[in-house]
Amino acid sequence: MDMSPEEFTSSIPLSSGCQIISCDASGLMAINKKAGRASHPNKVPRASAKPPIIRADYNYEGEYYSWRDSGGGKRRLYLLNRLDSPTSGVVLAAFDPECARAAKEAFKNRLVRKVYCAICVGKVVPKFGTWTDNLAFVKGANCVRAVPSFLPGKKAVANYEVEGFDDNGAGLSLLRLEPITGLTHQLRVQCARRSVPILGDATYGNFSFNKKMKLASKLNRLFLHCAETELELEFLGKKIHFKAEAPLPDSFSSLMRYNANIAKLFMSR
Repeated sequence: MDMSPEEFTSSIPLSSGCQIISCDASGLMAINKKAGRASHPNKVPRASAKPPIIRADYNYEGEYYSWRDSGGGKRRLYLLNRLDSPTSGVVLAAFDPECARAAKEAFKNRLVRKVYCAICVGKVVPKFGTWTDNLAFVKGANCVRAVPSFLPGKKAVANYEVEGFDDNGAGLSLLRLEPITGLTHQLRVQCARRSVPILGDATYGNFSFNKKMKLASKLNRLFLHCAETELELEFLGKKIHFKAEAPLPDSFSSLMRYNANIAKLFMSR
């Protein structure tokens, strides 16, 4: 590489609302993705689609973004994992292709730890524990939907802990979720299966409650956030430990703390 990590990160054409939160000399970096941004563009462009985390060309086979810096140099950034468009938080990438391969091996071998925060509709009890479910996956026209299944499927395991309840009488729980497995929509389905869907979930959620909260709070998003990602990998004969943390968005505290509009909505309950 002909530039320092700092110079490389400054050349990345990030979309608004997305920031570099950590960068390592090995080539690893973490981006704090804004809710509503895609990890990469759709293969079939949609007129209504919002820009992805980086405003650059994306190679689907190589799984990397490419662009030219201000000096005309060709740059690549390899995407290591993805978050659903509605989910905010940590997305990992690498500017060194060999480092990217080593990191993907770490993901494959489950040497990666992730922690999410979610606001759920309902009081979650007990306050901590482990959820285990069997999930099946149904392909739709434009998406894959996960559903609980009594037939052989894929095992979904996640640890959870209640961080607190809202101050407005809305019956919201702030959860810390640590998936042990990494299945599509896993956390969203596991919460919904226990009748505590994630607030703002347009696929598995409580749609009438979502609508009420959107009107009262003026906030419109899925309240799921990847707060931490940590991994270990071997690269150039060395063991590398990398950890990135993305602070909880202000929208979370806006709902959990006292909010006169929200409190008024639930006063008569």
